Amino acid sequence: MTGVKQLLFVLFTIFILAAGQILFKVASVKLDLSYKGLITGLLLNPTLILAVAIYAVATVLWLFVLKSMPLNVAYPFTALGFFIVPLLAYAFLGEPLRWTSFAGASIIMLGVYVSTL
Repeated sequence: MTGVKQLLFVLFTIFILAAGQILFKVASVKLDLSYKGLITGLLLNPTLILAVAIYAVATVLWLFVLKSMPLNVAYPFTALGFFIVPLLAYAFLGEPLRWTSFAGASIIMLGVYVSTL
């Protein structure tokens, strides 16, 4: 895989993980925290099942990432999830998006850039 393709593949994998986080949040709202409700809620919650399936796919994708690039280059990109997840939470869950998210994301992107030089 070329450098650009590797970068796009890493970013796609991180985006898939972020989408899984949004689904975990949606699934958690529907959970009954009583013992009986929790067990059946975990087993019968289609959103949770989809979130776990997405994480399983993302894990396989991550293995392909790691096969094509060193861990010390690939892993810093996971920090981009700290920006992608709030953006998706804003877009799909109506959660507030604060300026601090952008400030933090700028610092994170700088850190990813520096650590992958």
